[in-house]
Amino acid sequence: MSEQWIREGRVAVDGQIITQLGTKADPDTQKITVDGRPVPKPPARYSYVAVNKPKGVTCTVSDRHAERLITDLVDLPGNPSLRPVGRLDANSEGLIFLSDDGNFIYRLTHPRYHVTKTYVATVRGVPTTEDLAKLSTGVRLEDGVTAPADKVRLVKSFPDNDTTDIEIGIHEGRKRQVRRMFDYIGYPVLRLVRTKIGDVTLGGLPASAWRHLTKTEINKLLEEYAVKSAGSAIGNGHADLSQKGSNSNG
Repeated sequence: MSEQWIREGRVAVDGQIITQLGTKADPDTQKITVDGRPVPKPPARYSYVAVNKPKGVTCTVSDRHAERLITDLVDLPGNPSLRPVGRLDANSEGLIFLSDDGNFIYRLTHPRYHVTKTYVATVRGVPTTEDLAKLSTGVRLEDGVTAPADKVRLVKSFPDNDTTDIEIGIHEGRKRQVRRMFDYIGYPVLRLVRTKIGDVTLGGLPASAWRHLTKTEINKLLEEYAVKSAGSAIGNGHADLSQKGSNSNG
């Protein structure tokens, strides 16, 4: 709201004319009007959470057969209806987002937007350069040929137990895709940890712990993957009546 409108006595909150500049109002609980006409509410505020999923947790919001759901790990005031952004099978570990922003979920999970998910797979044996090159060009699975892996890198081999850590990035979201890709080239996955989604890393987040995605992380995801959603604003929910618009960015 402009300062001039307030000075002219045109702004009211819950029917009371506001004359003092800088007066705060909550558009979610109070009725704000200009010249008697309601001011539209600011865009809805959503929750964006990063979780380090441990093995054995199921990435759904409802499953009567699951011992533990991903949503059981997150406790937020108001109990927003969080949903997993994509999937991570029960035997896999690592980074997954939860959100109640449907547009955010769609844009980060649909393969057309090419959001790279990075994993470290511990496999049996030591893949050759030729074997890893197959992942970089795509392999034929029962549900079709995969897109080429966005990146494939041998991290470290462990001769004592004949295992190797391989970093791989993919942007598709087929069921158990990384495991099936390694099965195809003959190196079964013993452990799979997702370490990164886009540019957001697992970092030092302990297993079973969660944190809010930062405003910078969210904005970078929105910009990089062309999520131009007015509903993805983050703020404290209070409008400053001396400004020319409601401040939903905090």
